Amino acid sequence: MISSSLTVFRYELRKSFGIGTTIFWLFVILFPTILQLLIDKYFVTTLDLSATILAAMIPGAVCLITILVAMTPYLSAELEGNLWPYVATRPYGRTAIMFGKYLVAVTRSLIAGLLAIAIIFPSTSLNQLNIDFPQPFETVDTLAPSVTSPDSEETITENTELSLNTKTEDLNASQGYPLWLALVCIVALSSICYSSLFCLLGTIMYKRPMIIAIIYTLIVEVIISFLPVVANGLTLNFYLRSIYVRIMGLEFEQPVLKALFENPNFLSQSSTSWDLIFVGLLTFSFLFAANILLRNREYHVGETL
Repeated sequence: MISSSLTVFRYELRKSFGIGTTIFWLFVILFPTILQLLIDKYFVTTLDLSATILAAMIPGAVCLITILVAMTPYLSAELEGNLWPYVATRPYGRTAIMFGKYLVAVTRSLIAGLLAIAIIFPSTSLNQLNIDFPQPFETVDTLAPSVTSPDSEETITENTELSLNTKTEDLNASQGYPLWLALVCIVALSSICYSSLFCLLGTIMYKRPMIIAIIYTLIVEVIISFLPVVANGLTLNFYLRSIYVRIMGLEFEQPVLKALFENPNFLSQSSTSWDLIFVGLLTFSFLFAANILLRNREYHVGETL
Protein backbone atom coordinates (compact mmCIF):
# COMPACT_ATOMS: atom_id res chain seq x y z
CA MET A 1 0.00 0.00 0.00
CA ILE A 2 2.85 2.38 0.83
CA SER A 3 4.50 1.73 -2.52
CA SER A 4 1.22 2.31 -4.36
CA SER A 5 0.57 5.53 -2.44
CA LEU A 6 4.04 6.85 -3.27
CA THR A 7 3.53 5.97 -6.93
CA VAL A 8 0.26 7.91 -6.96
CA PHE A 9 1.98 10.77 -5.14
CA ARG A 10 4.79 11.07 -7.70
CA TYR A 11 2.40 10.89 -10.65
CA GLU A 12 -0.17 13.31 -9.26
CA LEU A 13 2.48 15.79 -8.13
CA ARG A 14 3.93 16.03 -11.64
CA LYS A 15 0.44 16.24 -13.08
CA SER A 16 -0.56 19.06 -10.71
CA PHE A 17 1.98 21.49 -12.15
CA GLY A 18 0.03 22.40 -15.26
CA ILE A 19 0.36 25.87 -16.78
CA GLY A 20 -3.02 27.19 -15.65
CA THR A 21 -2.80 25.66 -12.20
CA THR A 22 0.75 26.94 -11.68
CA ILE A 23 -0.16 30.51 -12.69
CA PHE A 24 -3.07 30.53 -10.23
CA TRP A 25 -0.86 28.95 -7.56
CA LEU A 26 1.84 31.62 -7.98
CA PHE A 27 -0.77 34.37 -7.76
CA VAL A 28 -2.00 32.90 -4.46
CA ILE A 29 1.60 32.78 -3.17
CA LEU A 30 2.27 36.42 -4.12
CA PHE A 31 -1.03 37.74 -2.75
CA PRO A 32 0.18 38.18 0.90
CA THR A 33 3.22 40.16 -0.27
CA ILE A 34 1.10 42.46 -2.43
CA LEU A 35 -1.33 43.04 0.42
CA GLN A 36 1.48 43.68 2.93
CA LEU A 37 3.10 46.22 0.58
CA LEU A 38 -0.20 48.10 0.45
CA ILE A 39 -0.43 47.97 4.25
CA ASP A 40 3.13 49.31 4.56
CA LYS A 41 2.29 52.18 2.24
CA TYR A 42 -0.86 53.39 3.96
CA PHE A 43 -0.69 52.12 7.57
CA VAL A 44 1.70 51.71 10.49
CA THR A 45 1.50 48.27 12.05
CA THR A 46 2.71 46.73 15.29
CA LEU A 47 4.06 43.22 15.84
CA ASP A 48 0.81 41.82 17.21
CA LEU A 49 -1.25 43.21 14.34
CA SER A 50 1.26 42.04 11.71
CA ALA A 51 1.41 38.56 13.26
CA THR A 52 -2.39 38.33 13.18
CA ILE A 53 -2.61 39.51 9.58
CA LEU A 54 0.12 37.10 8.46
CA ALA A 55 -1.57 34.17 10.18
CA ALA A 56 -4.75 35.02 8.29
CA MET A 57 -2.97 35.50 4.95
CA ILE A 58 -0.46 32.64 4.78
CA PRO A 59 -1.72 29.62 6.76
CA GLY A 60 -5.30 30.91 6.57
CA ALA A 61 -5.42 31.82 2.88
CA VAL A 62 -2.42 30.54 0.89
CA CYS A 63 -2.37 27.08 2.44
CA LEU A 64 -6.15 26.63 2.60
CA ILE A 65 -6.71 27.68 -1.01
CA THR A 66 -3.91 25.38 -2.18
CA ILE A 67 -5.36 22.44 -0.24
CA LEU A 68 -8.89 23.27 -1.39
CA VAL A 69 -7.85 23.02 -5.04
CA ALA A 70 -5.52 20.03 -4.64
CA MET A 71 -7.33 17.78 -2.14
CA THR A 72 -11.08 18.41 -2.10
CA PRO A 73 -11.97 17.19 -5.62
CA TYR A 74 -9.71 14.13 -5.49
CA LEU A 75 -12.60 11.65 -5.63
CA SER A 76 -14.86 13.55 -8.01
CA ALA A 77 -11.96 13.82 -10.49
CA GLU A 78 -11.59 10.03 -10.54
CA LEU A 79 -15.33 9.54 -11.03
CA GLU A 80 -15.66 12.17 -13.73
CA GLY A 81 -12.69 10.77 -15.63
CA ASN A 82 -14.17 7.23 -15.56
CA LEU A 83 -11.01 6.02 -13.81
CA TRP A 84 -12.73 4.59 -10.76
CA PRO A 85 -13.02 0.96 -12.01
CA TYR A 86 -9.23 0.79 -12.39
CA VAL A 87 -8.74 2.24 -8.91
CA ALA A 88 -11.41 0.18 -7.15
CA THR A 89 -10.32 -3.19 -8.57
CA ARG A 90 -6.64 -2.89 -7.61
CA PRO A 91 -5.42 -4.13 -4.21
CA TYR A 92 -5.57 -1.19 -1.81
CA GLY A 93 -6.33 0.99 -4.81
CA ARG A 94 -8.83 3.21 -3.02
CA THR A 95 -6.57 3.78 -0.03
CA ALA A 96 -3.53 4.38 -2.26
CA ILE A 97 -5.31 7.02 -4.34
CA MET A 98 -6.50 8.80 -1.18
CA PHE A 99 -3.14 8.85 0.60
CA GLY A 100 -1.24 9.66 -2.59
CA LYS A 101 -3.36 12.73 -3.26
CA TYR A 102 -3.24 13.64 0.43
CA LEU A 103 0.57 13.77 0.21
CA VAL A 104 0.29 15.92 -2.91
CA ALA A 105 -1.95 18.40 -1.10
CA VAL A 106 0.39 18.55 1.91
CA THR A 107 3.44 19.02 -0.33
CA ARG A 108 1.90 21.76 -2.46
CA SER A 109 0.60 23.57 0.63
CA LEU A 110 4.00 23.40 2.32
CA ILE A 111 5.76 24.72 -0.77
CA ALA A 112 3.22 27.51 -1.19
CA GLY A 113 3.39 28.57 2.46
CA LEU A 114 7.19 28.50 2.64
CA LEU A 115 7.53 30.44 -0.62
CA ALA A 116 5.06 33.04 0.62
CA ILE A 117 7.08 33.45 3.83
CA ALA A 118 10.38 33.60 1.94
CA ILE A 119 9.04 36.33 -0.38
CA ILE A 120 7.11 38.51 2.06
CA PHE A 121 9.83 39.15 4.65
CA PRO A 122 12.62 40.50 2.38
CA SER A 123 10.08 42.48 0.33
CA THR A 124 8.25 44.29 3.15
CA SER A 125 8.84 45.97 6.50
CA LEU A 126 8.14 42.80 8.48
CA ASN A 127 11.82 42.12 9.19
CA GLN A 128 11.88 45.25 11.34
CA LEU A 129 9.13 43.76 13.53
CA ASN A 130 10.66 40.31 13.79
CA ILE A 131 11.61 38.82 17.16
CA ASP A 132 15.13 37.46 17.51
CA PHE A 133 16.09 34.29 19.30
CA PRO A 134 16.80 34.81 23.01
CA GLN A 135 20.54 35.23 23.52
CA PRO A 136 22.42 33.05 26.02
CA PHE A 137 23.82 34.50 29.24
CA GLU A 138 26.94 36.59 28.77
CA THR A 139 28.44 37.04 32.23
CA VAL A 140 32.15 37.16 31.38
CA ASP A 141 32.23 40.87 30.58
CA THR A 142 30.15 41.85 33.58
CA LEU A 143 32.27 39.81 35.94
CA ALA A 144 35.63 41.04 34.72
CA PRO A 145 35.69 44.33 36.67
CA SER A 146 34.75 42.51 39.85
CA VAL A 147 37.48 39.93 39.47
CA THR A 148 40.22 42.46 38.79
CA SER A 149 39.16 44.82 41.57
CA PRO A 150 40.40 44.30 45.12
CA ASP A 151 36.86 43.85 46.43
CA SER A 152 35.94 40.95 48.58
CA GLU A 153 34.30 37.69 47.56
CA GLU A 154 30.98 39.10 48.77
CA THR A 155 31.12 41.86 46.13
CA ILE A 156 31.81 39.28 43.41
CA THR A 157 28.81 37.25 44.53
CA GLU A 158 26.51 40.27 44.51
CA ASN A 159 27.67 41.32 41.05
CA THR A 160 27.19 37.80 39.76
CA GLU A 161 23.65 37.62 41.11
CA LEU A 162 22.84 41.06 39.67
CA SER A 163 24.23 40.05 36.28
CA LEU A 164 22.28 36.81 36.20
CA ASN A 165 19.08 38.56 37.28
CA THR A 166 19.50 41.19 34.57
CA LYS A 167 20.18 38.60 31.92
CA THR A 168 17.23 36.50 33.08
CA GLU A 169 14.92 39.51 32.77
CA ASP A 170 16.22 40.18 29.24
CA LEU A 171 15.72 36.52 28.35
CA ASN A 172 12.17 36.46 29.66
CA ALA A 173 11.37 39.68 27.82
CA SER A 174 12.48 38.24 24.49
CA GLN A 175 11.16 34.70 24.80
CA GLY A 176 9.28 33.30 21.84
CA TYR A 177 10.01 32.16 18.33
CA PRO A 178 10.78 34.65 15.57
CA LEU A 179 7.75 35.63 13.54
CA TRP A 180 8.96 33.79 10.44
CA LEU A 181 9.71 30.58 12.38
CA ALA A 182 6.33 30.62 14.12
CA LEU A 183 4.71 30.97 10.70
CA VAL A 184 6.74 28.04 9.34
CA CYS A 185 5.52 25.85 12.21
CA ILE A 186 1.89 26.82 11.65
CA VAL A 187 2.18 26.36 7.88
CA ALA A 188 3.46 22.81 8.42
CA LEU A 189 0.71 21.98 10.90
CA SER A 190 -2.00 23.59 8.76
CA SER A 191 -0.87 21.69 5.67
CA ILE A 192 -1.03 18.33 7.43
CA CYS A 193 -4.26 18.96 9.35
CA TYR A 194 -6.43 20.75 6.80
CA SER A 195 -5.46 18.31 4.04
CA SER A 196 -6.96 15.53 6.16
CA LEU A 197 -10.09 17.59 6.84
CA PHE A 198 -10.66 18.41 3.17
CA CYS A 199 -9.94 14.78 2.30
CA LEU A 200 -12.85 13.73 4.52
CA LEU A 201 -15.13 16.44 3.11
CA GLY A 202 -14.23 15.43 -0.45
CA THR A 203 -15.07 11.82 0.38
CA ILE A 204 -18.41 12.56 2.04
CA MET A 205 -19.75 15.18 -0.40
CA TYR A 206 -18.02 14.16 -3.59
CA LYS A 207 -20.68 15.64 -5.87
CA ARG A 208 -20.06 19.25 -4.82
CA PRO A 209 -16.81 18.97 -2.85
CA MET A 210 -15.39 22.47 -3.18
CA ILE A 211 -18.65 24.24 -2.40
CA ILE A 212 -19.22 22.07 0.67
CA ALA A 213 -15.62 22.58 1.80
CA ILE A 214 -15.89 26.37 1.53
CA ILE A 215 -19.20 26.44 3.43
CA TYR A 216 -17.84 24.11 6.12
CA THR A 217 -14.67 26.17 6.52
CA LEU A 218 -16.56 29.44 6.87
CA ILE A 219 -19.14 28.08 9.33
CA VAL A 220 -17.04 25.72 11.45
CA GLU A 221 -13.40 26.78 11.16
CA VAL A 222 -14.13 30.53 11.14
CA ILE A 223 -17.39 31.26 12.93
CA ILE A 224 -17.73 28.40 15.42
CA SER A 225 -14.01 28.33 16.27
CA PHE A 226 -14.24 31.99 17.37
CA LEU A 227 -17.33 31.49 19.53
CA PRO A 228 -16.85 31.01 23.29
CA VAL A 229 -18.53 27.59 23.27
CA VAL A 230 -17.39 24.03 23.90
CA ALA A 231 -17.77 23.19 20.20
CA ASN A 232 -14.76 25.33 19.26
CA GLY A 233 -12.59 22.61 20.84
CA LEU A 234 -13.54 20.37 17.91
CA THR A 235 -12.08 22.75 15.32
CA LEU A 236 -8.52 22.81 14.03
CA ASN A 237 -8.39 26.59 14.01
CA PHE A 238 -8.88 26.72 17.79
CA TYR A 239 -5.77 24.65 18.51
CA LEU A 240 -3.60 26.06 15.72
CA ARG A 241 -4.11 29.68 16.75
CA SER A 242 -3.47 28.73 20.39
CA ILE A 243 -0.16 27.13 19.40
CA TYR A 244 0.74 30.12 17.24
CA VAL A 245 0.10 32.72 19.95
CA ARG A 246 1.88 30.62 22.57
CA ILE A 247 5.07 29.93 20.61
CA MET A 248 5.28 33.57 19.53
CA GLY A 249 5.01 34.78 23.13
CA LEU A 250 3.02 37.80 21.93
CA GLU A 251 1.97 40.65 24.17
CA PHE A 252 -0.95 42.31 22.41
CA GLU A 253 -1.03 46.09 22.21
CA GLN A 254 -4.14 46.60 20.09
CA PRO A 255 -7.21 46.88 22.40
CA VAL A 256 -9.37 44.69 20.17
CA LEU A 257 -6.75 41.96 19.84
CA LYS A 258 -5.91 42.16 23.52
CA ALA A 259 -9.53 41.71 24.55
CA LEU A 260 -9.98 38.91 22.02
CA PHE A 261 -6.88 36.85 22.71
CA GLU A 262 -7.00 37.28 26.49
CA ASN A 263 -10.44 35.68 26.56
CA PRO A 264 -9.91 32.21 28.12
CA ASN A 265 -12.57 30.76 25.78
CA PHE A 266 -10.77 32.03 22.70
CA LEU A 267 -7.52 30.12 23.21
CA SER A 268 -6.81 26.63 24.47
CA GLN A 269 -5.91 26.53 28.15
CA SER A 270 -3.87 23.34 27.68
CA SER A 271 -0.15 23.22 27.05
CA THR A 272 1.33 23.22 23.56
CA SER A 273 2.09 19.51 23.87
CA TRP A 274 -1.55 18.70 24.57
CA ASP A 275 -2.68 20.96 21.73
CA LEU A 276 -0.40 19.05 19.36
CA ILE A 277 -1.86 15.77 20.64
CA PHE A 278 -5.42 17.01 20.06
CA VAL A 279 -4.52 18.22 16.56
CA GLY A 280 -2.89 14.88 15.79
CA LEU A 281 -5.96 12.99 16.99
CA LEU A 282 -8.26 15.12 14.83
CA THR A 283 -6.01 14.61 11.78
CA PHE A 284 -5.87 10.85 12.30
CA SER A 285 -9.65 10.72 12.83
CA PHE A 286 -10.33 12.59 9.60
CA LEU A 287 -8.07 10.32 7.54
CA PHE A 288 -9.35 7.16 9.22
CA ALA A 289 -13.00 8.11 8.64
CA ALA A 290 -12.30 9.06 5.01
CA ASN A 291 -10.54 5.75 4.36
CA ILE A 292 -13.30 3.67 5.97
CA LEU A 293 -15.96 5.52 4.00
CA LEU A 294 -14.01 5.26 0.75
CA ARG A 295 -13.44 1.51 1.09
CA ASN A 296 -17.05 0.63 1.98
CA ARG A 297 -19.07 3.02 -0.15
CA GLU A 298 -20.33 2.30 -3.65
CA TYR A 299 -19.64 4.93 -6.31
CA HIS A 300 -21.12 5.17 -9.80
CA VAL A 301 -18.71 5.92 -12.61
CA GLY A 302 -19.58 8.85 -14.83
CA GLU A 303 -22.46 10.04 -12.71
CA THR A 304 -23.40 13.70 -13.01
CA LEU A 305 -21.45 15.68 -10.48
